[in-house]
Amino acid sequence: MSEISEADNAHDSVNLHRTTTNLKFISVSLKINNQQQGNTMSALVNRLKEQYETQYQHSITPVELRQLNSVESDFVLNKPSYAVLDTENNRAIHLHGANYQLIPYEKILVGLSDALDKYNIDINDASLKFKVSPDLNYMRLRIIFGDTGDFGAYSMNYDANDRLKFGIEVISSYDASIIYQLRAMFLRLICANGMKSFESINSSMKKHVRKFNLDDSFIKLESLNQTFDNLKNTVEVYQSVKLGRRDVEKLFRKFANNSDGKYHLLNELLETDNDKSTLYDVYNTLTNYSSHNQRAVKIGKRDSKDYKIETSKRDSIRSNEDRDFEVRNFIQSNDFLYYYHQGVANQLH
Repeated sequence: MSEISEADNAHDSVNLHRTTTNLKFISVSLKINNQQQGNTMSALVNRLKEQYETQYQHSITPVELRQLNSVESDFVLNKPSYAVLDTENNRAIHLHGANYQLIPYEKILVGLSDALDKYNIDINDASLKFKVSPDLNYMRLRIIFGDTGDFGAYSMNYDANDRLKFGIEVISSYDASIIYQLRAMFLRLICANGMKSFESINSSMKKHVRKFNLDDSFIKLESLNQTFDNLKNTVEVYQSVKLGRRDVEKLFRKFANNSDGKYHLLNELLETDNDKSTLYDVYNTLTNYSSHNQRAVKIGKRDSKDYKIETSKRDSIRSNEDRDFEVRNFIQSNDFLYYYHQGVANQLH
């Protein structure tokens, strides 16, 4: 949701053995050669080690992919399963099918760090947010660039106070709950809820299958300036589209997909008068929905129209990813593109 490459000098060893629970495995060890990394680490890895020592140690926990052929030695599986194992803590993280490829978090972080150095992407003024779940199920790293580097904040044309900060996010998992993604993003600073947006074109979103080449995903960083320009142009198009109450209601109803609670939540998140909104305001609302793990719960009887807003009990990162997926699909739907194409026409006049 990792590629075993010769460049990483990973070595495979197949050993039939029986565990204490009589499970028979074929062990395939995946290790990153410390000599290849050398004694000096690149800028990103150094900062993660300094600022997020506990999270970083989680990320470099040794993991292996082992083939499970039978259960209790007497029951042979029709199709082998493959277990991702935390060998340091003797834990099985998840079972996968034959096409799964294990991508160690350490390999992702080292690859990203090296790519940032290779393409001269300075992160000295950037802020980092890094999380690895204690059970190692998922990892997320967000790099938000500051004002002094090459990717300083961008001011929207309609209002110089509406500023966007650009960044990079990488996310992955061992339990397949989140597919591997490397994507450009921005945060809207003026927004009370911290609107975020991700690129929808040229984003590296790959399932953990054997044909996936991790190193190829980092090549996109070479054209990061162009990617950010595309994001700027897109939100400027959104801002140019004026919407009335019926337009806003139509878009919210379509996105809510017959969920009254979701429709109510969207109206609560809208920060402008729905008679005087833009497509940018609607997009802001959708991304607020995706980035804040909230829900609207009806109060009282079934036919009540009163709701309360509360935090969902779902894991926040998994909730964010599921909701981001909703938003990405919706902005590619005909309902949203109808208004977007109006904005493209506005920009041409």
